[in-house]
Amino acid sequence: MRQPKPWYRKQTDSWYVQIGPKQHLLAKGKSSEKAAYELYHRLMAETKPVEPDNITVAKLCDLLLDWSEKHNARETFEWHRTFLQEFCSTHGDKPATAVIPHHLTTWLDAHPAWKAGRRHATYCVKRAFAWAVAQGLLAKSPFPGVKVGRANRREHLLSKEDRERILAAVPDRAFREFLTALQETGCRPSEVARVTAADLDLAAGLWVLATHKTAKKTGRPRIVYLTPTMVELSRRLAAEHPEGPIFRTHRGKRPWQRNAIRCRFRRLRERLSDLGPVTSYLVSVR
Repeated sequence: MRQPKPWYRKQTDSWYVQIGPKQHLLAKGKSSEKAAYELYHRLMAETKPVEPDNITVAKLCDLLLDWSEKHNARETFEWHRTFLQEFCSTHGDKPATAVIPHHLTTWLDAHPAWKAGRRHATYCVKRAFAWAVAQGLLAKSPFPGVKVGRANRREHLLSKEDRERILAAVPDRAFREFLTALQETGCRPSEVARVTAADLDLAAGLWVLATHKTAKKTGRPRIVYLTPTMVELSRRLAAEHPEGPIFRTHRGKRPWQRNAIRCRFRRLRERLSDLGPVTSYLVSVR
């Protein structure tokens, strides 16, 4: 394939190069040829395709994450990134062709605190290598025989009294409202955290969520039917925050982020240790 070369355009007094479908401005002025070629060589190095089977684990995971960010929901992309970055901190420098199932097993065993996380981590690593095979970057994946494992059933469900105790243990209005939304809608924490005034159809008693986990797969919004409690709560919060997410931290400036939610639930578990492993997903189960 013919390699692109920089050229000078007199009309704009500038140097350009065409790489694929995109035209890049390299430098202004006819005398800037040297600077234009320096930028050209950097661009060519960055856009040079990866040779199949000549790729590190870190590069493989970076490519998968680039693809995931464009084609998956934000929640799925963040899920991939969390576990793949952790895997790369241990095995990122290895050639992808040198990885064997034992590397995955010992990495998982180094995180004994992971419960459901072990299953999720296994899936993410297997997904990255399977994607690389599908893209022609690897001849085969080292993990076809590695089982993801079954999801654990939620044996423990919260009673009405448990839920009342949880809400009573929360000192600030903002987090109580967030927990109320989880309980009343059954939505995922990330879905509640993203709701804006534009997502509300209060006349019909609905949240209409264009952004959700399966949006790119289904091509349809997620419809959430609201209880009277949630209609009134949504109306009040939308009036307070007509722009951006309506559920915000107690200072009213920031929407709820994953780490803030995790920290708040950790404190709840410390206060209500007799309730067992209270999590945001458990609270949302109705």
